[in-house]
Amino acid sequence: MLADIGGKAMLQRVIEESAKAPSVSQVVLCTDSDEVASHARTWGTRVIMTSPQCSSGSERIASVIEHIDADVVINVQGDQPFVDPAVIESMCNVFRQRTPTPSVVTPVYPLPTEKIDNPDAVKVVVGANHQALYFSRAAVPFVRGKERTEWLASRVHWGHVGMYGYRRDVLQRWSSLNASPLEEAEKLEQLRLLENGITIDTYEIVAQPRNTLSVDSPADLETARRLVNQ
Repeated sequence: MLADIGGKAMLQRVIEESAKAPSVSQVVLCTDSDEVASHARTWGTRVIMTSPQCSSGSERIASVIEHIDADVVINVQGDQPFVDPAVIESMCNVFRQRTPTPSVVTPVYPLPTEKIDNPDAVKVVVGANHQALYFSRAAVPFVRGKERTEWLASRVHWGHVGMYGYRRDVLQRWSSLNASPLEEAEKLEQLRLLENGITIDTYEIVAQPRNTLSVDSPADLETARRLVNQ
């Protein structure tokens, strides 16, 4: 979280970019790290300390939701140094414009060929009503009778950006949701929601190397350092 990218800590970049979205009333850091919290406070960021036992970012936020005064909370992960404020603002508009108000909202983008077999690039199957049917690290859906190189021509393969918008009541229910075998298998927190019958709305973004980058490895960090001035 504190790795240097172009003279700033990665987390500082996430916080500063998130605050630029016009509809965001406050950026709050939820962490169990005293070191990370100490740095964030020097940037003027509000910090809420959480338990180190939280299994995901969503669970971390849910565990302290009573200390967050908002009807909608957007979970931006600290490993996305080039998070786009316009993507956050678009998510806010989805909550405003869709009826009924979605329970959960997340961004998707047309999956490029080089990511279809990358397990770090999460895929999402999207239904006709823009709701997510399933998320996976595998290449889904399988296109029967077609060579792998032809799959993307079907235009049903979507990549997922690891950002979630939650109605407050969904986060308040988090601790009561049944454990999810699918979440455990794929290590994807959003599958807990689907297994418990909570719908997830999607919206399409224009994907770029920067706004879809999550720093999941040393190689990703080097990529971020190359992209910082582009």
